[in-house]
Amino acid sequence: MSDTERRLLIVEDDERFAETLAAEFRDRGYRVTAVDRLDGLRALDASAFSHAVVDLRLKGDSGLDAVSHIHTQSPGTRVVVLTGYGSIATAVQATKLGASNYLTKPVDIDELERAFESTGDDEPDVEIPDQMQTLDRHEREYIEYVLAQCDGNISQAARRLGLHRQSLQRKLRKYTPR
Repeated sequence: MSDTERRLLIVEDDERFAETLAAEFRDRGYRVTAVDRLDGLRALDASAFSHAVVDLRLKGDSGLDAVSHIHTQSPGTRVVVLTGYGSIATAVQATKLGASNYLTKPVDIDELERAFESTGDDEPDVEIPDQMQTLDRHEREYIEYVLAQCDGNISQAARRLGLHRQSLQRKLRKYTPR
């Protein structure tokens, strides 16, 4: 790989989002490869990539395992972790495993590309809004995550969360802006 060639690996299980990212980065001159699971990642030579975007939560897999795998095979690859469920704990864990940056969704494509250009100092750039430190926000994000896993089925999500359906509905109303 030449010094000027930018090769991007996208590890994302949301096919539409992965396609959108791939198209945006191709337009910016990157050669892009996308996989949706760890199995697909393990079949690739991670050292062939200069940059990687990894979703923190993959269906059936952990994005943290993907970060670790990429970093082990190719310590020079600039890895940015994207998540809709950010927390300080996962940001710290991701950077310890080799991520150079950690961003919460939604993310602007320019912001994502800038995340690759972080200084490379010993301290990785981790952008976590202050409000993410609140317990309510973590609870809301987890409820949204479980609800998404249940395809919006309130009854099924309530069972998974160990709540009565009505209790879950009250919590959702509490988090819905008026």
